Amino acid sequence: MDKPDPEDTPITEIMQTDFPRVHQETPVADIYRSFTGRGCVDIIVCDGDGRFQGIITRMDLLSGITPGMGIRSRRKLGCLECIHKSAALHAGDLMTRSHVTVPDYATLAETLLAMEKNRHPDVIVVNDDGIALGLVEMCDIVAFLVREGQL
Repeated sequence: MDKPDPEDTPITEIMQTDFPRVHQETPVADIYRSFTGRGCVDIIVCDGDGRFQGIITRMDLLSGITPGMGIRSRRKLGCLECIHKSAALHAGDLMTRSHVTVPDYATLAETLLAMEKNRHPDVIVVNDDGIALGLVEMCDIVAFLVREGQL
């Protein structure tokens, strides 16, 4: 049996299509509930037509909870009240607006190159209209390559 060639394998064959999506106006409280219900899974932010607008990562969530503190700061969170003092009210306030995307016609090899070039372990798959169709994480690619006997 021939092994699939990463140069020829469409990324749409391995992308996740069941991923959390919210609108920019989704209240931050709903975002926090989503993170606690699903675990710390990134949330894709789309407009009303499903076009990719941004992503809310664990780091975005941290900066929403502890504005001005986070990873680069040496300050410590002093009180739980600080959690409620964030200026972020909606998903659009928390999200990272730029994220690595690949077109839905990209191959597995092209997706790996985009991940490597941008030093990012996941990408959003979009169509020509910018509609978010899927999410591909590095572990999805590794799992595919293992299943297919490539690794």
